Amino acid sequence: MTGENREEALQPPSGPAAALFSPKRFAIASLLYLRGSMSMARLRELTGLSWGDLDSNVRFLARRGLAATRKVFTRRGVRTMVYLTEEGRRAYEELVDYLSGILAAREG
Repeated sequence: MTGENREEALQPPSGPAAALFSPKRFAIASLLYLRGSMSMARLRELTGLSWGDLDSNVRFLARRGLAATRKVFTRRGVRTMVYLTEEGRRAYEELVDYLSGILAAREG
């Protein structure tokens, strides 16, 4: 990889992908991308985030159109499900490509 290509690969993400450029939001988006919709309780269990931290990060993603929530009724009561929107899926893929570029630049 030439120096110019390496610099291009290291440019920070912009647009919707920049919203995922945080360890907590990246973890949330990764789980939703790989597993589909999940309950807030399951996301909390898998990420280890506090309820407040999880809620604020999911709301952050939702305000930017990257994630959405919906209420579902189960035998145990109402659950809040979270899922990535189509824009959220594209932003996640863009960020993964960006991170892959960093690794490729490092190896080259």
